[in-house]
Amino acid sequence: MENCKRLYADTLAFYRRELSGPVFTAGWAFAGIVVLGFAFSLLSPTRADAVIAYYAQMLGQSGVADEGGNIQFFALLMNNLVAMALSLVYGLIPFLRLPALTLGTNGAILGLFAGYYMRQNISLLKYLLGILPHGIFELTALILSAAMGLYLCSTVTNALRKKQTGVLRPALHRCCQILYLWVLPLLFIAALVETYITPILFNLV
Repeated sequence: MENCKRLYADTLAFYRRELSGPVFTAGWAFAGIVVLGFAFSLLSPTRADAVIAYYAQMLGQSGVADEGGNIQFFALLMNNLVAMALSLVYGLIPFLRLPALTLGTNGAILGLFAGYYMRQNISLLKYLLGILPHGIFELTALILSAAMGLYLCSTVTNALRKKQTGVLRPALHRCCQILYLWVLPLLFIAALVETYITPILFNLV
């Protein structure tokens, strides 16, 4: 128990020291991309619908939902966890800032769907009920994971430019701890809510 408390305290200190800035930037960038996706959906509905259809096809092939369209808890949890872990892996590639792509893709999809609902005269309340209950946890995990990936990318890039050694391993170690101690519980709660609660709320409106 004491070890667990110490781990959480250490990761919290690391977050405050190294990640609070990247998380703040990633959060605002994500919000901006959602708005841009929403505007694009309204201004270019044909292209937006094509993107939405492609996304729906990919989702159907991911195994997250069964043939009846019902979300499968474990498949959803593992799919999201792999996506968050990949943000860290992408961060190990210097200069390119690939974790931003994950953040941008998810933000754009949310904005596109919001615009789609509005164009179809479907209540935005229905859209929000389908997103917010689990999104509070899942989007927090997404932004945190993307921020860690961007932080790792900056660490690797700076180490190469300045020919530093021994800086990547401790940074990656802390990020992996946060992935396990913070991100995984958030995704677990999000998957529970999305599987068992969100469908009920979605059908209320």
